[in-house]
Amino acid sequence: MSKQLIEAFKTRETPVKVRSPHFLNVSEFYYDTIQGEGINIGMPASFIRLKGCHMGCVFCDTTEVWGTGEAYTFDELFTMMNESGMVVKLHEGQHFVITGGSPLLQQDRLAEFLWEFIRKFQFKPFVEIENECSIRPIPKLIALVDTWNNSPKLSNSKVPLGKRYNPITLKLMSQLNDSWFKFVVSSKDDWWEIEKYFLETNLIRKDQIILMPEGATRTELSNHWQIAVDMAIEHSVRYCSREHITLWDKKTGT
Repeated sequence: MSKQLIEAFKTRETPVKVRSPHFLNVSEFYYDTIQGEGINIGMPASFIRLKGCHMGCVFCDTTEVWGTGEAYTFDELFTMMNESGMVVKLHEGQHFVITGGSPLLQQDRLAEFLWEFIRKFQFKPFVEIENECSIRPIPKLIALVDTWNNSPKLSNSKVPLGKRYNPITLKLMSQLNDSWFKFVVSSKDDWWEIEKYFLETNLIRKDQIILMPEGATRTELSNHWQIAVDMAIEHSVRYCSREHITLWDKKTGT
Protein backbone atom coordinates (compact mmCIF):
# COMPACT_ATOMS: atom_id res chain seq x y z
CA MET A 1 0.00 0.00 0.00
CA SER A 2 1.34 3.46 -0.81
CA LYS A 3 2.44 5.77 2.02
CA GLN A 4 -0.47 8.11 1.30
CA LEU A 5 -3.02 5.33 1.58
CA ILE A 6 -1.46 4.01 4.78
CA GLU A 7 -1.78 7.44 6.37
CA ALA A 8 -5.37 7.79 5.14
CA PHE A 9 -6.31 4.48 6.76
CA LYS A 10 -4.49 5.36 10.00
CA THR A 11 -5.87 8.87 10.41
CA ARG A 12 -9.46 8.15 9.44
CA GLU A 13 -11.88 8.57 12.32
CA THR A 14 -13.58 5.48 13.69
CA PRO A 15 -16.42 4.87 11.24
CA VAL A 16 -20.00 5.36 12.31
CA LYS A 17 -22.63 2.89 11.22
CA VAL A 18 -23.16 3.24 7.50
CA ARG A 19 -26.75 4.23 6.81
CA SER A 20 -26.32 4.60 3.06
CA PRO A 21 -26.09 1.67 0.64
CA HIS A 22 -23.07 3.43 -0.89
CA PHE A 23 -20.27 1.67 0.97
CA LEU A 24 -17.92 -1.28 0.66
CA ASN A 25 -16.35 -3.42 3.35
CA VAL A 26 -12.67 -3.03 2.52
CA SER A 27 -9.58 -4.75 3.91
CA GLU A 28 -6.91 -2.88 1.94
CA PHE A 29 -6.05 -1.26 -1.36
CA TYR A 30 -2.80 -0.36 -3.04
CA TYR A 31 -1.25 0.38 -6.43
CA ASP A 32 2.05 0.39 -8.36
CA THR A 33 2.33 -3.38 -8.27
CA ILE A 34 1.66 -6.14 -10.81
CA GLN A 35 -1.03 -8.70 -11.38
CA GLY A 36 0.65 -11.81 -10.02
CA GLU A 37 -1.65 -14.52 -11.37
CA GLY A 38 -3.79 -15.52 -14.30
CA ILE A 39 -3.96 -14.49 -17.93
CA ASN A 40 -2.78 -10.92 -17.23
CA ILE A 41 0.20 -11.89 -15.09
CA GLY A 42 2.83 -9.16 -15.05
CA MET A 43 0.48 -6.30 -15.92
CA PRO A 44 0.87 -3.13 -13.80
CA ALA A 45 -2.06 -3.11 -11.41
CA SER A 46 -3.94 -1.42 -8.59
CA PHE A 47 -5.79 -3.61 -6.10
CA ILE A 48 -8.74 -3.28 -3.81
CA ARG A 49 -9.30 -6.20 -1.45
CA LEU A 50 -12.83 -6.58 -0.16
CA LYS A 51 -13.51 -8.00 3.27
CA GLY A 52 -15.05 -11.40 3.84
CA CYS A 53 -15.04 -14.88 2.34
CA HIS A 54 -17.34 -17.88 2.60
CA MET A 55 -14.90 -20.56 1.37
CA GLY A 56 -12.15 -20.99 3.96
CA CYS A 57 -9.57 -22.80 1.81
CA VAL A 58 -6.76 -24.34 3.84
CA PHE A 59 -4.09 -22.89 1.53
CA CYS A 60 -5.41 -19.31 1.43
CA ASP A 61 -2.52 -16.82 1.65
CA THR A 62 -4.59 -13.74 2.61
CA THR A 63 -6.85 -14.99 5.43
CA GLU A 64 -5.41 -12.56 7.96
CA VAL A 65 -6.14 -9.66 5.57
CA TRP A 66 -9.63 -10.27 4.19
CA GLY A 67 -10.78 -11.27 7.66
CA THR A 68 -10.26 -7.68 8.81
CA GLY A 69 -11.40 -4.32 7.47
CA GLU A 70 -14.08 -1.68 7.79
CA ALA A 71 -16.98 -0.11 5.94
CA TYR A 72 -15.89 2.83 3.80
CA THR A 73 -18.32 5.00 1.92
CA PHE A 74 -17.82 5.49 -1.80
CA ASP A 75 -16.89 9.12 -1.19
CA GLU A 76 -14.23 8.13 1.36
CA LEU A 77 -12.74 5.60 -1.03
CA PHE A 78 -12.80 8.02 -3.97
CA THR A 79 -11.07 10.70 -1.87
CA MET A 80 -8.29 8.36 -0.72
CA MET A 81 -7.81 6.93 -4.21
CA ASN A 82 -7.71 10.36 -5.81
CA GLU A 83 -5.49 12.12 -3.25
CA SER A 84 -2.98 9.25 -3.19
CA GLY A 85 -2.59 9.25 -6.98
CA MET A 86 -4.22 5.87 -7.56
CA VAL A 87 -6.87 7.32 -9.90
CA VAL A 88 -4.11 8.76 -12.12
CA LYS A 89 -2.42 5.35 -12.24
CA LEU A 90 -5.68 3.72 -13.32
CA HIS A 91 -6.16 6.37 -15.99
CA GLU A 92 -2.64 5.68 -17.25
CA GLY A 93 -3.47 2.02 -17.70
CA GLN A 94 -2.94 0.08 -14.49
CA HIS A 95 -5.51 -2.69 -14.26
CA PHE A 96 -8.02 -2.33 -11.44
CA VAL A 97 -8.02 -5.74 -9.76
CA ILE A 98 -10.85 -6.39 -7.31
CA THR A 99 -10.04 -9.28 -5.05
CA GLY A 100 -10.80 -10.72 -1.64
CA GLY A 101 -11.92 -12.80 0.05
CA SER A 102 -15.01 -13.15 -2.07
CA PRO A 103 -15.79 -9.88 -3.91
CA LEU A 104 -19.16 -11.10 -5.18
CA LEU A 105 -20.48 -11.20 -1.63
CA GLN A 106 -20.77 -7.42 -2.10
CA GLN A 107 -21.53 -7.41 -5.81
CA ASP A 108 -24.59 -5.15 -5.75
CA ARG A 109 -22.67 -2.38 -4.00
CA LEU A 110 -19.52 -3.18 -5.96
CA ALA A 111 -21.31 -2.63 -9.27
CA GLU A 112 -22.67 0.68 -8.02
CA PHE A 113 -19.20 1.68 -6.79
CA LEU A 114 -17.71 1.09 -10.25
CA TRP A 115 -20.50 3.01 -11.98
CA GLU A 116 -20.04 5.89 -9.54
CA PHE A 117 -16.28 5.84 -10.18
CA ILE A 118 -16.89 6.17 -13.93
CA ARG A 119 -19.33 9.03 -13.44
CA LYS A 120 -17.04 10.87 -11.02
CA PHE A 121 -13.71 10.51 -12.83
CA GLN A 122 -15.04 10.32 -16.40
CA PHE A 123 -13.24 7.16 -17.48
CA LYS A 124 -13.54 3.42 -17.02
CA PRO A 125 -10.45 1.56 -15.81
CA PHE A 126 -9.64 -1.96 -17.01
CA VAL A 127 -11.42 -4.07 -14.40
CA GLU A 128 -10.44 -7.57 -13.31
CA ILE A 129 -12.42 -9.51 -10.72
CA GLU A 130 -11.14 -12.47 -8.76
CA ASN A 131 -13.85 -14.93 -7.70
CA GLU A 132 -14.33 -18.56 -6.74
CA CYS A 133 -17.30 -19.28 -9.05
CA SER A 134 -19.80 -20.08 -6.33
CA ILE A 135 -21.91 -16.90 -6.66
CA ARG A 136 -23.72 -15.95 -9.87
CA PRO A 137 -22.67 -12.44 -11.01
CA ILE A 138 -25.40 -9.90 -11.70
CA PRO A 139 -25.76 -8.31 -15.18
CA LYS A 140 -24.94 -4.82 -13.88
CA LEU A 141 -21.54 -6.04 -12.72
CA ILE A 142 -20.89 -8.24 -15.76
CA ALA A 143 -21.19 -5.16 -17.97
CA LEU A 144 -18.22 -3.53 -16.19
CA VAL A 145 -15.73 -6.40 -15.99
CA ASP A 146 -13.01 -6.81 -18.62
CA THR A 147 -11.38 -9.99 -17.28
CA TRP A 148 -12.81 -12.67 -15.00
CA ASN A 149 -10.17 -14.49 -12.96
CA ASN A 150 -12.17 -17.48 -11.78
CA SER A 151 -10.69 -19.82 -9.18
CA PRO A 152 -12.94 -22.86 -8.66
CA LYS A 153 -11.79 -24.86 -5.68
CA LEU A 154 -10.75 -28.51 -5.82
CA SER A 155 -10.83 -31.01 -2.97
CA ASN A 156 -7.28 -29.97 -2.02
CA SER A 157 -8.87 -26.78 -0.61
CA LYS A 158 -10.67 -28.93 2.02
CA VAL A 159 -13.89 -27.04 1.25
CA PRO A 160 -16.95 -29.34 0.96
CA LEU A 161 -18.03 -30.06 -2.62
CA GLY A 162 -21.54 -28.69 -2.13
CA LYS A 163 -20.11 -25.38 -0.99
CA ARG A 164 -17.42 -24.90 -3.64
CA TYR A 165 -19.02 -26.47 -6.74
CA ASN A 166 -21.85 -24.60 -8.48
CA PRO A 167 -22.43 -25.95 -12.02
CA ILE A 168 -24.94 -23.25 -13.01
CA THR A 169 -22.55 -20.45 -12.07
CA LEU A 170 -19.59 -22.21 -13.68
CA LYS A 171 -21.44 -22.55 -16.98
CA LEU A 172 -22.42 -18.90 -16.95
CA MET A 173 -18.87 -17.79 -16.13
CA SER A 174 -17.45 -19.86 -18.97
CA GLN A 175 -19.64 -17.98 -21.45
CA LEU A 176 -18.44 -14.51 -20.42
CA ASN A 177 -15.83 -12.62 -22.42
CA ASP A 178 -12.20 -12.98 -21.30
CA SER A 179 -13.10 -15.52 -18.63
CA TRP A 180 -10.43 -17.88 -17.29
CA PHE A 181 -10.33 -20.68 -14.75
CA LYS A 182 -7.31 -20.91 -12.44
CA PHE A 183 -6.93 -24.20 -10.62
CA VAL A 184 -4.55 -24.46 -7.68
CA VAL A 185 -2.76 -27.80 -7.94
CA SER A 186 -0.39 -29.61 -5.60
CA SER A 187 -0.64 -33.24 -6.73
CA LYS A 188 -0.73 -35.20 -9.99
CA ASP A 189 -4.12 -36.51 -8.84
CA ASP A 190 -5.68 -33.04 -9.13
CA TRP A 191 -6.14 -33.34 -12.90
CA TRP A 192 -8.71 -36.15 -12.76
CA GLU A 193 -10.91 -33.89 -10.66
CA ILE A 194 -10.69 -31.07 -13.22
CA GLU A 195 -11.49 -33.58 -15.94
CA LYS A 196 -14.43 -35.16 -14.10
CA TYR A 197 -16.19 -32.11 -12.69
CA PHE A 198 -15.39 -29.39 -15.22
CA LEU A 199 -14.48 -30.81 -18.64
CA GLU A 200 -16.54 -34.00 -18.93
CA THR A 201 -19.58 -32.00 -17.77
CA ASN A 202 -18.90 -29.34 -20.45
CA LEU A 203 -19.05 -26.57 -17.87
CA ILE A 204 -15.86 -24.91 -19.07
CA ARG A 205 -13.58 -25.17 -22.09
CA LYS A 206 -10.12 -26.68 -21.90
CA ASP A 207 -8.61 -23.58 -23.50
CA GLN A 208 -9.86 -21.52 -20.53
CA ILE A 209 -7.86 -23.51 -17.97
CA ILE A 210 -4.81 -22.14 -16.18
CA LEU A 211 -2.90 -24.33 -13.73
CA MET A 212 -1.21 -22.64 -10.81
CA PRO A 213 0.99 -24.24 -8.12
CA GLU A 214 -0.18 -24.16 -4.53
CA GLY A 215 1.94 -22.03 -2.25
CA ALA A 216 1.59 -19.04 0.05
CA THR A 217 5.37 -18.65 0.38
CA ARG A 218 8.32 -19.10 -1.96
CA THR A 219 9.23 -22.34 -0.22
CA GLU A 220 5.73 -23.81 -0.55
CA LEU A 221 5.56 -22.64 -4.16
CA SER A 222 8.86 -24.32 -5.02
CA ASN A 223 7.47 -27.62 -3.75
CA HIS A 224 4.63 -27.60 -6.29
CA TRP A 225 5.63 -25.61 -9.38
CA GLN A 226 7.17 -28.61 -11.18
CA ILE A 227 3.97 -30.62 -10.66
CA ALA A 228 1.89 -27.78 -12.13
CA VAL A 229 4.23 -27.26 -15.10
CA ASP A 230 4.35 -30.97 -15.94
CA MET A 231 0.58 -31.24 -15.68
CA ALA A 232 0.07 -28.23 -17.96
CA ILE A 233 2.42 -29.66 -20.58
CA GLU A 234 0.87 -33.13 -20.40
CA HIS A 235 -2.68 -31.85 -20.86
CA SER A 236 -1.92 -28.91 -23.20
CA VAL A 237 -3.26 -26.16 -20.94
CA ARG A 238 -1.77 -22.92 -19.65
CA TYR A 239 0.52 -22.63 -16.65
CA CYS A 240 1.05 -19.54 -14.53
CA SER A 241 3.21 -18.88 -11.53
CA ARG A 242 2.24 -16.82 -8.51
CA GLU A 243 4.60 -14.04 -9.49
CA HIS A 244 3.90 -11.79 -6.51
CA ILE A 245 5.06 -14.58 -4.20
CA THR A 246 8.11 -15.31 -6.36
CA LEU A 247 9.07 -11.64 -6.19
CA TRP A 248 8.09 -10.64 -2.66
CA ASP A 249 7.36 -13.88 -0.80
CA LYS A 250 4.29 -13.74 1.47
CA LYS A 251 3.39 -10.07 1.52
CA THR A 252 0.17 -8.09 1.26
CA GLY A 253 -0.40 -4.45 0.36
CA THR A 254 0.44 -3.23 3.86
